Amino acid sequence: MIKSKDQLGVSLVELVICVVIIAIIASSALPSLRGLLDDGQRRAVINDTLGFMALGRQESVINGSLVTLCPLDDDKLCSRDWSRDLTLFKDPGNHRRITDDEQIIRVLPPPKLGFLKVASLSRSYFQYRPDGMIYSDLGNVTWCPDDRDASKAAHIVVRKGGSIRLAKDSNGDGIPEKSNGDPVSCD
Repeated sequence: MIKSKDQLGVSLVELVICVVIIAIIASSALPSLRGLLDDGQRRAVINDTLGFMALGRQESVINGSLVTLCPLDDDKLCSRDWSRDLTLFKDPGNHRRITDDEQIIRVLPPPKLGFLKVASLSRSYFQYRPDGMIYSDLGNVTWCPDDRDASKAAHIVVRKGGSIRLAKDSNGDGIPEKSNGDPVSCD
């Protein structure tokens, strides 16, 4: 059977070669793509947490009321378990507890990847005064990846004035430093 120019196609060998080339290119690009996805997810968690804390400060000033940010236990009392939802609520009586759902300003679910941990002098919650300053202890919030690699961690420093900042890696070792200069730990 004679084929005309209009009936040209690809042979099975040519198709297999194309599939192999595409597979090689995809396998070499996959690790860098995974890194981009991990970095994007890390940035999303950090931005959500930073925004949530900034909202707490803003709401305290706007409402002229003490605002508390913490994870709640089953009795709607501030707990130390930062793997739970974080709740931002009006707390004029400084009870660190929700007695009425109308106190709730916003709830932030825990990160899907990694985990948050808090370090403060004696508490595991943050409170903003009506002037936007921190009412409770100063503290830090650290996000650590599931693999506990501190070089991928992010560290949020909460200042007495109520402002927040993201810690930097100032010594070039790849790990952000706490406010005292020590490297962040994900242990």
